[in-house]
Amino acid sequence: MLSSMSAIQRGGAYILFGGVVSAVGRALKPGVLIDSVDWNNVDGIVDAMADNEVLTHTSAVLYAFGLMFVLTGLNSIRNFVTDQGLVGDMVRGGTLLGMLSLFVIGVIEGFDHMAVRVLDDGIGGSSSMDIAVSMQSAKLGIVLIVLPVLYGSIGVSGLGGMRLLPGGIHRAVQGVASLVMLATAVLLLMAGSLESNDFWSVVQTITAIVLALWIIALSHAAYSGKVSASAS
Repeated sequence: MLSSMSAIQRGGAYILFGGVVSAVGRALKPGVLIDSVDWNNVDGIVDAMADNEVLTHTSAVLYAFGLMFVLTGLNSIRNFVTDQGLVGDMVRGGTLLGMLSLFVIGVIEGFDHMAVRVLDDGIGGSSSMDIAVSMQSAKLGIVLIVLPVLYGSIGVSGLGGMRLLPGGIHRAVQGVASLVMLATAVLLLMAGSLESNDFWSVVQTITAIVLALWIIALSHAAYSGKVSASAS
């Protein structure tokens, strides 16, 4: 079935599938929905992971696995766009930054594996808990740097790619979603100073819903052959 699709159609299918898998992996991560704790409560996150060892490993693999499909889809879209003007620069440049950001996010899921391994095997002796917390703190620091880049790049590529879509619902959804992604990038830059996740939880929920709607709309547009390679 995939072999009969165009590059942009396959890209949409990869992004949709990968988005669903990574969303499931994220939801299953201990500390999110299961044994939920504040996003910046690193000690609480490590405790939740230690209490759900198998789920920690499974969720990390699912999350990273899904992101790899999203990366493949974004690469298909990046190669599909041939526009040599500002539109092409925004889509290809934003997509490339998004791909790099997703790759980093997928790789650092290994911190979850090692944190649980440290606790299980007693690596570091009495300091195993401190080591695990340090690893998760490092992961959180990387996430707080990478996520604004990710959402910002998605927003830029989305705004540029509006001209590659026909007018109507698809273009409207992409325009609104792109602005939401840019706003989320700005809010994320302030996330490190928040003492509670109440505000960020609301922002994250809204962003996740908008992103899901955008992925569905873009996948439908790609599958229906409504995405052009150039705005010229």
